[in-house]
Amino acid sequence: MNSIILASIYSRFHNIANTPNIGIMSFSAIDVSKLREDLQTVAECVQKDEPALSGQLLHVRDILFGINAYGQGVINLIALGEAVFGLNYLIQKQQAQSNKPKEDEKWQCIHPMIQKSSKQLYMDGHYANAAEDAFIEINDRVKKLFAIVKPGSKVPDGESAMTTVFSTNSPLVSFCDQSTETGFNKQKGYMQMLAGAMSALRNPKAHSNSEIITAEESYRRLATASMLMYAIDEAVVYSQIQE
Repeated sequence: MNSIILASIYSRFHNIANTPNIGIMSFSAIDVSKLREDLQTVAECVQKDEPALSGQLLHVRDILFGINAYGQGVINLIALGEAVFGLNYLIQKQQAQSNKPKEDEKWQCIHPMIQKSSKQLYMDGHYANAAEDAFIEINDRVKKLFAIVKPGSKVPDGESAMTTVFSTNSPLVSFCDQSTETGFNKQKGYMQMLAGAMSALRNPKAHSNSEIITAEESYRRLATASMLMYAIDEAVVYSQIQE
């Protein structure tokens, strides 16, 4: 349902509910017809997704007004409360749905392996752990690549794993053709970034007891880890390695 129309209808009912002495006030036939029409409009719009609520709103529409001893329309306060509650539920649902794509979009650029290791930690507010686990995931993947290429050899760890696997002299895994200056620089650059990440970012909790990892800083580190993980994807494909 159109959010502007829903918000307008909700506002109308909310304002009526907050009007002093509303239970003894009379409503014109036009007002009665308009408010009932509003409830029917909402009920019809949400019938597919919220059939139970749709039926309840239609019932509220039918009992929303009664006639007093003077033949005037008076509002049923219980029905009014149900109408406000139902409309507020729909407003909250729309707001939650409008926020969800933004959150999903935020994670679309994050590598699936980084999402798997860190997304839930980040969502739960464990920002340092989320950042740490992202680079642990990179470290684990590179160590597995070493084991695939050199089975039976002692597997290096951390910075050493990065400089060994992606060495510019005799790389076990290459990002591209290094026969050109551009290719050599690319191999060297990614090797250095990966090695630096192991030194500077793999364990943010251990660097300083006073260091605080905010949500923003944690996400920046996740984005960095994601960029590096996508680069490793590229290297795996180029080097024709089966993981």
